[in-house]
Amino acid sequence: MTSREIVGSLQDRGWRAAVVPVGRLSDLRAEIDSRRAQVTPAVMKVVERNLDFTPPAAVRTPRSLIVVAVPHACARVTVVADGEELAVPIPTAYCHHDDMQAAVAAALTANLAPAGLSVAPMRLPKKLLAVCAGMARYGRNNIAYVDGYGSFVELAVCVSDLAPGVDSWTGPRELPRCSTCQACRRACPTGAIGEDRFLLHGERCLTLLNESPRPFPRWIDPAWHNCLVGCLVCQRVCPEDHDGRDEIAETAAFDERETALLAAGVDHGLLEREPRLRDKLGDLGLLGYDDEFLGVTLARNLRALLGAR
Repeated sequence: MTSREIVGSLQDRGWRAAVVPVGRLSDLRAEIDSRRAQVTPAVMKVVERNLDFTPPAAVRTPRSLIVVAVPHACARVTVVADGEELAVPIPTAYCHHDDMQAAVAAALTANLAPAGLSVAPMRLPKKLLAVCAGMARYGRNNIAYVDGYGSFVELAVCVSDLAPGVDSWTGPRELPRCSTCQACRRACPTGAIGEDRFLLHGERCLTLLNESPRPFPRWIDPAWHNCLVGCLVCQRVCPEDHDGRDEIAETAAFDERETALLAAGVDHGLLEREPRLRDKLGDLGLLGYDDEFLGVTLARNLRALLGAR
């Protein structure tokens, strides 16, 4: 089994993939460190909380990193308050996140295990790895764009004892049109996409702010909220995402009672007593999140959206 065969097998599924030597872990870490001076301590804490550069023991002799992009459109939910319906999108990478990560690991295992090779997921900077591995390019909004799919993809990273083959490492690259296009910068409501540098001002990014359980800063205009979690403003105006921005992978409708429960805050214990609501959240792939995310973060976001009608 070769790295080229693995990439080809994943492409047959409609996915994209790249394989680089495991030694590139040091380059990834160096890229993160090079940005440290431009990032606030609070944002860096969030970044580092989700990273682990140590290969898991399940792969005894790690030799390669495999980054995979799976096309995944946004979802849309309909909520009801005071008899009024409101359609709210959920961006790519929130719904079925754990399921898709597991699907990538399972597909790689199915290909590698018969050859006596092992694979295990890793928590690495996925966008950065996809770009540096030559599989994607950064947009001006600091989102990774995969050729043919735009930014509507789920990224997954695994480590393996598979021989890496030819090293495809390119380092960070940006989309050529970003040098002249200002669409995302002009559209960003919070000013997170600045003129002063390419790196996003993460402390002002609406996605980062509404993924956190903390109260919104006072400078946030309620009218800026546009998703149940995350933000789609920069992707909706990006010419690179023209073909995929209107695609919807799945939908769910919550009646007025269910909307009120979600806005008040739910946890897994409550959902056991509300099987209909639980099943709808399960169909969206949101049950893998913890009670803080469901009961605090999503509840606060939904209340903000309803209040801004």
